[in-house]
Amino acid sequence: MVNNIIIRKAGIDDFEQIHRIVMQVHNLHLKNRRDIYKDVNPLTIDEFKEDITSDNKLYLVAESNENVVGICFSTIKIITDNRILNDKKIVYIENICVDVNERKKGIGKMLYNETIKIAKNIKANSIELMVWKFNEEAINFYKNLGMEIKNIRFEKKIM
Repeated sequence: MVNNIIIRKAGIDDFEQIHRIVMQVHNLHLKNRRDIYKDVNPLTIDEFKEDITSDNKLYLVAESNENVVGICFSTIKIITDNRILNDKKIVYIENICVDVNERKKGIGKMLYNETIKIAKNIKANSIELMVWKFNEEAINFYKNLGMEIKNIRFEKKIM
């Protein structure tokens, strides 16, 4: 466990450190699913500026000694007036990652717990996310946090 971690909303000055961690995630995805992911910059400064000022985005960072060591990016999705689905508010975690040098210290759990707290405050019905089958470390992490499999998505590669 790390005692000097602060969980807070991301600011524009965090971009370079956040980008470093986002690249770690993107490189993992590239390594395992080049059939899906392009070798491009996954987060531009302009996209970041737009997202951190959006009402339906929640960008959290874990900071230790003025260094960003973890991120959790979420989108607030609201389903209303759907003919077959119940109305609900979902906090969808788009990206959660702890720097490779800072893992296994409870930082990811701290980010997740802060996201839960915010979700409760905005009266969300659930927190949801998607994790790739190859990412067994993440799958175990989410199961240990009490998350359950909601659905399973299949694929058959044709080409």
